[in-house]
Formats: sequence, structure tokens, C-alpha cells
Amino acid sequence: MELLTRFSYAAEIWLGALLFLWRYPRRSVFPLRLLAAAAVSLAVGALGQSMQWHGQTAGFLGYQLTIWTVTATLYGCFEGPFLPILSACVAGVAAQHIGHHLSRIALLALERTMWSPGLEWGAVAAVYLVLALTLGRTLGKRSWHAYYDPRVSAVSVVIILICTGITRFLRLGEPLNAYAVICTSLYAIVCCGLALFVQFFLCYFVQVNSEYLLLQRISQAERRQYESSRENAEQLKMQYHDLKHKLVSLGGQLPKSEIDSMRSIIDAYDNTYHTGLDPLDLVLNEQNARCRSRGITLTCMGGKELSFVDSMDIYSLFGNILENAITAVEKIEPAERRLISLVIERRGNFVYIDGVNFMEGPVPDFADGLPQTTKTEELGYHGYGLKSVRAIARKYGGDVAVHAEDGIFRLSAFLMDE
Repeated sequence: MELLTRFSYAAEIWLGALLFLWRYPRRSVFPLRLLAAAAVSLAVGALGQSMQWHGQTAGFLGYQLTIWTVTATLYGCFEGPFLPILSACVAGVAAQHIGHHLSRIALLALERTMWSPGLEWGAVAAVYLVLALTLGRTLGKRSWHAYYDPRVSAVSVVIILICTGITRFLRLGEPLNAYAVICTSLYAIVCCGLALFVQFFLCYFVQVNSEYLLLQRISQAERRQYESSRENAEQLKMQYHDLKHKLVSLGGQLPKSEIDSMRSIIDAYDNTYHTGLDPLDLVLNEQNARCRSRGITLTCMGGKELSFVDSMDIYSLFGNILENAITAVEKIEPAERRLISLVIERRGNFVYIDGVNFMEGPVPDFADGLPQTTKTEELGYHGYGLKSVRAIARKYGGDVAVHAEDGIFRLSAFLMDE
């Protein structure tokens, strides 16, 4: 029993931290690192528990030593900045603290005065299970390490450490009566629960709101670009018609070289896309010019099926899809693999867009169902193109799915025509 008591707190904290860290990127030789972290954490935890024999202040320092040892050793197991890993470890402290104080309330309900390791482990395990089935699933789907806000995480860490510190120092006044135990336990449970809410859910809401505002700014910039592109296209169209009439009227009065040059320009225009949907033609022709300069072959089938979609949404939707595809294929060798295919087709009340292109390099990391940008050296709007595509699809009652495997990148989107 004494041995179990010595290792109990460190083991609970360590498992609690793993509950929030398990989805994080891992360092090389992860199993060995994890075993070493467990051994060091349990050894220091046993030392921290033995410090309680020298008074409550020493015991409090022993608990803090255990928390920071667990954090330091797990930092050696998982990749990423220190703050999100610290935040996850302290979240484990909060979860353990909630379970511990639930066990104290249970002791009062059972009219027992001695600490029961079985009862505490049962309460802590129940809390961990609830968090794994609720918060754990959310963190796994959304790759939390890519979303954290340092400011919010820091506030949460401070709240949890202050809360645990206060409840530990209250032990200086033991034995506490039943009312003091209940009040202390409820205070700890509410504070730690609130800190977890701030750290994960509130931070996520802030992130979503920031992304929404950024997407709005991107949309405004795309609208200005669309208006400018449309005006340029109209001017080019007028010049094309003027050139065509000039070529017909002048006939044999011009040198053959000049006639050939004018015909090549006309042929280039005639080879552009004419899907029957002006905004789609505009973005396809713009992006096809980029593709030709990079040796990329772009094909598109369909288009009229999207007549119910706002012109600006079409321009933004296909602009972002093609921007992502061109970036993926422009450096692929051999050049014959620089292919981008778009297929647009109607199936009942839904219109499906299927974009396929080759890709090189490792499969990108995914967060919230979308690949993360690899342009870490550049700032700005990188990484938001596919989020914009998904936002437009959802605006029309649809969604987006992305798959990347075996050197093929596939984006499938559907929109509903009500």
C-alpha cells in the first residue's frame, strides 16, 4: 500500500498528460523515450511523496517537482513548442485534480476518513474516460497542437497551477470539517473545469472567429481581383474582335509574317475555355495561362451545371482549387506528369466537382480534414485556400473531402442546387 501511495500521484499526472498529448507529433525512438519518461517521472514522484513527511510546505514543493518533471520528460517524447506541451501536461494535472476531489467528496458520502487508493483511482479513471470520449475525440479530429493560442493557454496554465496550489496549501489547516472539504473540492472542480474549457473550447472558438475574419478579408481581395480580371477580359475580347476584323479586311495587304503573328494570337484566344459560364471561363483562362507557362496541362469537363452558384463564389472556388493544384504539380518531373483534371457533373440535386493532380514528396499533415500548408517560409494567406473552398461548398449545403495517397491528390466537392 505504501509503495502504491508513493507512485500514485506521479502515475495519475503522467497518464492525465498523455490523455491530451497522445495526438501530438512524436519524436524518433518514441517507445524508448516514453519508457524513460515514465521511469523518471515515477521515481521523482516517489521522492515528492516522501517530502510530505517533512511538512505540508515540503509536500507542496514535492507535488510541483512531480508536475514539472512529468512535463520535462514528456517534452522529450513529443515534438512541438514547449508551451502547448506544457499546456497539455497541466491539463492532465487539472483532470487529475478533478478526479482527486471527486474521490474526497465520495469519501464523505461513504463516511470514511482514511484515503482510499482504489476509490481515488476509480474517480480519476472515470474523469479520464469521460474526457477521452468527449474532449479527446475533438482534439484528435482537429489536431489541437496546430490550433493552440499561446495567450489563452498561458491563462489556463496559471489558473490551474494557482488552483492546485491553493487547495494544497489548505492542507495546512487539516483536519478540515465536512463543509470545508466539500467547499474546497467544489472550488477545485469548478476552477479546473473552467480552465479546461478556456484552454480548449474557448481557444478553439477564438481560432474559428479569427479564421472567419481572415476568410472575409480574403473574399474581399478576391472580389477586387475578380472585378479587375473581368474588366481585363472584356478589353481582351474587344481587342480580339478588332484584330479579327482587321485581319479579314486587310487580307493580302499585310506581310505573311504579320498575318501569321495575328493568327497565332487569334488561335490562342480560340483555344481558351468556353464552358458557357462566364466566371468559370474567366478563372479557367487565367489559370490556364499560368499552366502553359509552367508546362502544365489543364483539362476541364462540364461547367454549366454550376449556373445556380454566385459568380464571385465560382471565381473563388476554382481559383483556390487550381492555385493549390498548380503549386503541387509545377515542379514535378517528368513534365508529362504535370496534369490537372477537373470534372463537373450533376447527380440529381447535387453538383459534384472532382479535381485530381499528381503530387510529390510526403503526404501532407491533415488538420480538421484538410492538408496543412507547407509554405512555412512565407506569411500571409497560405493554408486558407482549401478552407475557403470548403466554406463556399458549405454555403450551398455541400462539403469537401480531400485525399492524398500514392502520389495522387484528389479534391472532391459537392454543392446542392435547391
